[in-house]
Amino acid sequence: MRASGKLSQGSKTAIIVVTAVFSILGVILLLNLQNPRKATVTTAPPPPSKSISKPGPEIGAPKASPPAATSESKPEPPAISAAPGTGSSVEGSSAVTEGDLEFLRKRNLLIPVEGIKANQLRDTFSQSRSEGRSHDAIDIMSSQGVPVLATTDGVVVKLFQSARGGITLYELDPSGLYAYYYAHLQSYADGIVEGKRLVRGETLGYVGDTGNAGPGNFHLHFAISKLTSSKKWSGGDPINPYPLLVK
Repeated sequence: MRASGKLSQGSKTAIIVVTAVFSILGVILLLNLQNPRKATVTTAPPPPSKSISKPGPEIGAPKASPPAATSESKPEPPAISAAPGTGSSVEGSSAVTEGDLEFLRKRNLLIPVEGIKANQLRDTFSQSRSEGRSHDAIDIMSSQGVPVLATTDGVVVKLFQSARGGITLYELDPSGLYAYYYAHLQSYADGIVEGKRLVRGETLGYVGDTGNAGPGNFHLHFAISKLTSSKKWSGGDPINPYPLLVK
Protein backbone atom coordinates (compact mmCIF):
# COMPACT_ATOMS: atom_id res chain seq x y z
CA MET A 1 0.00 0.00 0.00
CA ARG A 2 1.40 3.41 -0.94
CA ALA A 3 1.42 6.40 1.44
CA SER A 4 -0.02 9.54 -0.09
CA GLY A 5 1.86 12.89 0.41
CA LYS A 6 -1.24 14.90 -0.33
CA LEU A 7 -4.26 15.57 1.85
CA SER A 8 -7.52 14.08 0.87
CA GLN A 9 -10.33 16.27 -0.34
CA GLY A 10 -12.21 15.79 3.02
CA SER A 11 -9.29 16.93 5.12
CA LYS A 12 -8.93 20.11 3.08
CA THR A 13 -12.57 20.89 3.56
CA ALA A 14 -12.38 20.41 7.33
CA ILE A 15 -9.37 22.72 7.62
CA ILE A 16 -11.15 25.42 5.66
CA VAL A 17 -14.23 25.17 7.85
CA VAL A 18 -12.21 25.35 11.09
CA THR A 19 -10.23 28.33 9.80
CA ALA A 20 -13.42 30.15 8.86
CA VAL A 21 -14.96 29.54 12.25
CA PHE A 22 -11.89 30.89 14.05
CA SER A 23 -11.84 33.91 11.74
CA ILE A 24 -15.47 34.72 12.57
CA LEU A 25 -14.84 34.34 16.30
CA GLY A 26 -11.83 36.64 16.02
CA VAL A 27 -13.86 39.31 14.25
CA ILE A 28 -16.59 39.12 16.91
CA LEU A 29 -14.02 39.37 19.71
CA LEU A 30 -12.37 42.39 18.06
CA LEU A 31 -15.71 44.17 17.72
CA ASN A 32 -16.49 43.57 21.38
CA LEU A 33 -13.14 45.02 22.45
CA GLN A 34 -13.74 48.18 20.36
CA ASN A 35 -17.33 48.73 21.62
CA PRO A 36 -17.52 47.59 25.28
CA ARG A 37 -21.00 47.39 26.71
CA LYS A 38 -21.85 49.71 29.57
CA ALA A 39 -22.66 47.80 32.64
CA THR A 40 -26.07 48.59 34.02
CA VAL A 41 -26.16 48.97 37.75
CA THR A 42 -29.46 48.40 39.38
CA THR A 43 -30.06 49.44 42.94
CA ALA A 44 -32.31 47.40 45.01
CA PRO A 45 -35.20 49.31 46.60
CA PRO A 46 -34.61 50.15 50.28
CA PRO A 47 -36.13 47.74 52.67
CA PRO A 48 -39.38 48.88 54.24
CA SER A 49 -38.75 50.94 57.40
CA LYS A 50 -39.74 49.37 60.63
CA SER A 51 -41.30 51.54 63.32
CA ILE A 52 -39.55 51.18 66.63
CA SER A 53 -41.77 51.67 69.60
CA LYS A 54 -40.25 52.66 72.92
CA PRO A 55 -41.41 50.77 75.93
CA GLY A 56 -43.94 52.75 77.93
CA PRO A 57 -43.71 53.49 81.62
CA GLU A 58 -44.39 50.78 84.05
CA ILE A 59 -47.88 50.50 85.31
CA GLY A 60 -48.37 52.61 88.36
CA ALA A 61 -45.17 54.68 87.80
CA PRO A 62 -45.70 58.45 88.15
CA LYS A 63 -45.68 60.46 84.96
CA ALA A 64 -42.85 62.95 84.61
CA SER A 65 -44.10 66.51 84.28
CA PRO A 66 -42.42 68.76 81.70
CA PRO A 67 -39.90 71.29 83.07
CA ALA A 68 -41.33 74.70 83.78
CA ALA A 69 -40.28 77.46 81.42
CA THR A 70 -37.86 79.89 82.99
CA SER A 71 -36.79 83.34 81.86
CA GLU A 72 -33.36 84.72 82.68
CA SER A 73 -33.36 88.04 84.52
CA LYS A 74 -30.34 90.19 85.36
CA PRO A 75 -30.28 91.53 88.92
CA GLU A 76 -30.35 95.27 89.22
CA PRO A 77 -27.36 96.92 90.93
CA PRO A 78 -28.05 98.11 94.49
CA ALA A 79 -28.91 101.76 94.88
CA ILE A 80 -26.30 103.96 96.52
CA SER A 81 -27.24 107.04 98.48
CA ALA A 82 -26.01 110.27 96.96
CA ALA A 83 -23.55 112.41 98.93
CA PRO A 84 -20.76 114.88 98.17
CA GLY A 85 -18.24 113.03 96.00
CA THR A 86 -14.98 114.37 97.39
CA GLY A 87 -13.07 111.13 97.98
CA SER A 88 -11.40 108.47 95.90
CA SER A 89 -13.52 105.58 94.70
CA VAL A 90 -14.04 102.95 97.38
CA GLU A 91 -16.78 100.50 96.38
CA GLY A 92 -18.07 97.35 98.04
CA SER A 93 -17.86 96.06 101.54
CA SER A 94 -14.63 96.79 103.43
CA ALA A 95 -13.42 95.27 106.69
CA VAL A 96 -10.93 97.05 108.91
CA THR A 97 -7.46 95.53 108.64
CA GLU A 98 -4.14 96.05 110.38
CA GLY A 99 -3.09 97.99 107.29
CA ASP A 100 -5.88 100.51 107.97
CA LEU A 101 -4.74 100.97 111.55
CA GLU A 102 -1.12 101.40 110.50
CA PHE A 103 -2.15 104.04 107.95
CA LEU A 104 -4.10 105.99 110.58
CA ARG A 105 -1.23 105.76 113.07
CA LYS A 106 0.99 107.48 110.52
CA ARG A 107 -1.61 110.25 110.20
CA ASN A 108 -0.59 111.38 113.72
CA LEU A 109 -4.18 112.18 114.68
CA LEU A 110 -4.66 115.11 117.05
CA ILE A 111 -6.91 114.85 120.11
CA PRO A 112 -9.83 116.88 118.71
CA VAL A 113 -10.69 118.93 121.84
CA GLU A 114 -8.49 121.83 122.84
CA GLY A 115 -6.55 121.36 126.09
CA ILE A 116 -7.33 117.63 126.52
CA LYS A 117 -4.36 115.32 127.17
CA ALA A 118 -4.05 111.62 126.31
CA ASN A 119 -4.27 110.56 129.98
CA GLN A 120 -7.69 112.22 130.22
CA LEU A 121 -9.20 110.03 127.52
CA ARG A 122 -11.38 106.99 128.29
CA ASP A 123 -12.02 104.07 125.94
CA THR A 124 -15.81 103.99 125.56
CA PHE A 125 -15.77 102.42 122.08
CA SER A 126 -17.35 99.10 123.05
CA GLN A 127 -19.90 100.43 125.51
CA SER A 128 -23.56 99.62 124.89
CA ARG A 129 -26.10 102.24 124.05
CA SER A 130 -29.91 102.35 123.74
CA GLU A 131 -31.74 100.01 121.36
CA GLY A 132 -28.93 97.46 121.55
CA ARG A 133 -26.42 99.69 119.79
CA SER A 134 -22.68 99.73 120.36
CA HIS A 135 -21.12 103.14 121.01
CA ASP A 136 -18.49 102.74 118.22
CA ALA A 137 -16.88 106.04 119.32
CA ILE A 138 -15.27 107.73 122.32
CA ASP A 139 -16.71 110.54 124.42
CA ILE A 140 -14.20 113.28 125.19
CA MET A 141 -15.48 115.14 128.24
CA SER A 142 -14.91 118.92 128.37
CA SER A 143 -16.52 122.23 129.18
CA GLN A 144 -19.15 124.01 127.11
CA GLY A 145 -17.80 126.09 124.26
CA VAL A 146 -14.27 124.64 124.21
CA PRO A 147 -12.95 124.59 120.61
CA VAL A 148 -13.24 121.32 118.71
CA LEU A 149 -10.22 120.83 116.45
CA ALA A 150 -9.71 118.99 113.17
CA THR A 151 -7.93 115.75 114.04
CA THR A 152 -6.03 115.83 110.72
CA ASP A 153 -6.05 117.52 107.34
CA GLY A 154 -9.22 116.81 105.37
CA VAL A 155 -12.39 118.14 103.81
CA VAL A 156 -15.76 118.98 105.39
CA VAL A 157 -17.85 116.42 103.53
CA LYS A 158 -21.14 116.90 105.43
CA LEU A 159 -22.73 119.23 107.98
CA PHE A 160 -25.65 117.42 109.52
CA GLN A 161 -28.11 117.79 112.37
CA SER A 162 -29.66 114.63 113.80
CA ALA A 163 -31.76 113.60 116.79
CA ARG A 164 -28.95 111.55 118.31
CA GLY A 165 -25.83 113.45 117.29
CA GLY A 166 -27.28 116.94 117.41
CA ILE A 167 -25.04 119.35 115.48
CA THR A 168 -22.52 117.15 113.67
CA LEU A 169 -19.68 117.40 111.18
CA TYR A 170 -18.18 114.71 108.91
CA GLU A 171 -14.58 115.20 107.78
CA LEU A 172 -13.18 113.14 104.91
CA ASP A 173 -9.56 112.00 105.08
CA PRO A 174 -7.42 113.11 102.07
CA SER A 175 -7.12 109.43 101.06
CA GLY A 176 -10.91 109.28 100.63
CA LEU A 177 -10.90 106.05 102.65
CA TYR A 178 -11.89 107.25 106.13
CA ALA A 179 -14.35 109.65 107.75
CA TYR A 180 -13.97 111.49 111.07
CA TYR A 181 -17.22 112.26 112.89
CA TYR A 182 -17.71 115.07 115.42
CA ALA A 183 -21.05 115.16 117.28
CA HIS A 184 -22.97 117.04 120.05
CA LEU A 185 -21.42 120.35 118.92
CA GLN A 186 -22.75 123.57 120.37
CA SER A 187 -22.20 125.28 117.02
CA TYR A 188 -19.88 125.41 114.00
CA ALA A 189 -16.95 127.78 113.81
CA ASP A 190 -17.17 130.73 111.44
CA GLY A 191 -16.48 129.85 107.82
CA ILE A 192 -17.18 126.12 108.20
CA VAL A 193 -19.11 124.96 105.14
CA GLU A 194 -19.33 121.75 103.15
CA GLY A 195 -16.36 121.40 100.83
CA LYS A 196 -14.04 123.48 103.02
CA ARG A 197 -10.53 122.10 103.36
CA LEU A 198 -9.44 121.68 106.96
CA VAL A 199 -5.92 121.87 108.36
CA ARG A 200 -4.93 119.71 111.33
CA GLY A 201 -5.68 121.67 114.53
CA GLU A 202 -8.09 124.11 112.86
CA THR A 203 -11.19 124.98 114.91
CA LEU A 204 -14.29 123.51 113.28
CA GLY A 205 -16.83 123.92 116.11
CA TYR A 206 -17.38 124.05 119.87
CA VAL A 207 -18.16 121.45 122.54
CA GLY A 208 -21.87 121.24 123.35
CA ASP A 209 -24.65 118.94 124.55
CA THR A 210 -26.94 118.85 121.49
CA GLY A 211 -28.74 115.72 120.37
CA ASN A 212 -29.13 112.96 122.95
CA ALA A 213 -26.03 113.96 124.97
CA GLY A 214 -28.26 115.09 127.84
CA PRO A 215 -28.57 118.64 129.17
CA GLY A 216 -25.30 119.84 130.69
CA ASN A 217 -23.41 116.67 129.65
CA PHE A 218 -20.89 118.59 127.58
CA HIS A 219 -18.59 116.39 125.56
CA LEU A 220 -17.46 115.56 122.04
CA HIS A 221 -18.61 112.29 120.52
CA PHE A 222 -15.71 111.41 118.21
CA ALA A 223 -15.75 108.48 115.76
CA ILE A 224 -13.69 107.14 112.86
CA SER A 225 -15.02 104.87 110.14
CA LYS A 226 -13.65 103.14 107.08
CA LEU A 227 -15.96 104.02 104.21
CA THR A 228 -17.65 101.31 102.17
CA SER A 229 -18.50 103.67 99.30
CA SER A 230 -17.12 106.94 98.01
CA LYS A 231 -20.72 108.19 97.83
CA LYS A 232 -21.51 107.56 101.51
CA TRP A 233 -20.14 109.70 104.30
CA SER A 234 -21.61 107.59 107.11
CA GLY A 235 -22.37 103.98 107.95
CA GLY A 236 -18.87 102.66 107.30
CA ASP A 237 -16.94 100.11 109.35
CA PRO A 238 -16.16 101.63 112.80
CA ILE A 239 -12.55 102.05 113.97
CA ASN A 240 -11.69 102.66 117.62
CA PRO A 241 -10.13 106.16 117.92
CA TYR A 242 -8.78 105.58 121.45
CA PRO A 243 -5.53 103.71 120.67
CA LEU A 244 -4.86 106.09 117.76
CA LEU A 245 -5.08 109.17 120.03
CA VAL A 246 -3.24 107.93 123.11
CA LYS A 247 -0.47 106.42 120.89
